[in-house]
Amino acid sequence: MSEEITKKKRKRRELQKRTRYDIYAELLRVVYIWGECPLTRAARSTNMPVDRAKESITELVGRGLLEEDDDDGMTVFKVTVRGHQYLELYKRLAGLVGIPIPEPIIGM
Repeated sequence: MSEEITKKKRKRRELQKRTRYDIYAELLRVVYIWGECPLTRAARSTNMPVDRAKESITELVGRGLLEEDDDDGMTVFKVTVRGHQYLELYKRLAGLVGIPIPEPIIGM
């Protein structure tokens, strides 16, 4: 009986929604991995609709964690020093509380 309860708890944890801070960290990680990343690639790699990814990226740019750049007429994003600091703090906090950090979907 206790195994059944443990399985249910584990499954519930796996189905938890991402917080705003989880989404920010995932977007920052994807942009960091690609170096320069357009909006659609960041959205696909984090499994988000483009309109929601745009809202989050706009927030990250506004807070100085990402910066916009122009690459032959296409807007791309880069992680700032402050964005790197956020990622490091997020990883440390996730490690302290035991939250698994999902791997981004790369190559789409």
